[in-house]
Amino acid sequence: MNFTFTNPVNLVFGCGKINVVGEECKKFGSKALIITGASSTKKSGLLAKVQDLLAKEGISSVVADNIPQNPTTDAVMQAAQTARDNGCDMVIGLGGGSSLDASKAIAFMAKHEGHVSEYILGQRTPNGSCLPVIAIPTTCGTGSEADCFAVLNNDETNDKRTLRQFITLPKLSIVDPELMMTMPAGVLRSVMFDALVHNIEGYLSRHANPISEMFSLKGVQLLAENMPKLLADSNDKAAWDAVCLASTFGGFSLQNAGNGAVHGVEHPASGLRNVIHGKGLSAVIIPVLETTISACPERFAELSKIMGGTSEHDFLEQVNKIRKYLDLDVSLKDLGVLEEDLPWLAHNATQVSKALLSNHPRSYTEEELLEIYKKAF
Repeated sequence: MNFTFTNPVNLVFGCGKINVVGEECKKFGSKALIITGASSTKKSGLLAKVQDLLAKEGISSVVADNIPQNPTTDAVMQAAQTARDNGCDMVIGLGGGSSLDASKAIAFMAKHEGHVSEYILGQRTPNGSCLPVIAIPTTCGTGSEADCFAVLNNDETNDKRTLRQFITLPKLSIVDPELMMTMPAGVLRSVMFDALVHNIEGYLSRHANPISEMFSLKGVQLLAENMPKLLADSNDKAAWDAVCLASTFGGFSLQNAGNGAVHGVEHPASGLRNVIHGKGLSAVIIPVLETTISACPERFAELSKIMGGTSEHDFLEQVNKIRKYLDLDVSLKDLGVLEEDLPWLAHNATQVSKALLSNHPRSYTEEELLEIYKKAF
């Protein structure tokens, strides 16, 4: 048994923990660039609260709110310039996975020359420097607070690729379930499914190890038991704690084991057609995983039992039950993908999603991927 597990994130978890943001952030400097979405943290008052808590500790802040739901390389470059122009010495990602992913890339590019795409493609060598990243998620899906990945869309090519630099791993992550409670129901359903897929894929990954598997299986269990509770009672604080913890567990798992073909197949669709990520995952998961069960039936059996089934043979039934009660029984066509897109998606996946596909328990040809897209359509 040989493996490596590394994840030195300082995780501060619990309801009300947002109140320590000022005292924690003063360890990193005196001026913060806050990366957030266009409206949600402003409407909820969270952005103003965070700025006030920072100010009480002598930390001034600048806001960059230009990050779309699928963050782009152009938005990252603009915000990195803002960080440099204002002499920021930390980057706070405040929001959903888009804000958190973008904050990592922005913190990285604030200390690097050139364009972020050049580092994603390996055309430039990192210099080893990065502003400290503080992650404060307001959705319980991506687990981005616990990994170093920044998934970005390129506006020119429609490619969805990942900046993978260990130095972008958050120095501090504040996971406060109370911050999640203002999520619209549709967003909650989508992000919970994303968290579920992270944990499933982390367990199935070729690079899974005993520690990452522990996080993955516990994450699946927490979600299977608590998603229905949260949908039934949005004030169930114990369910909120469990779902948020499961999302973070997905991040810990993925930092070491990585995503697989479900994400690898979805990314081209959201890159090309700006598909909402959790919905895209739901559209492709059945045709991807039905081709995978024979590669590792014992793992699917374990997952099925945790989700309420009996063996690998009813795993897909359990997934479909979840898709339906989350109101995510959708197709790629429902999400705006066109039939003429499918060959492009299959080819793009072979080129852009190589790392994700290589993590998967089985491999695919471009023709096999096209058949998967046809079934998902």
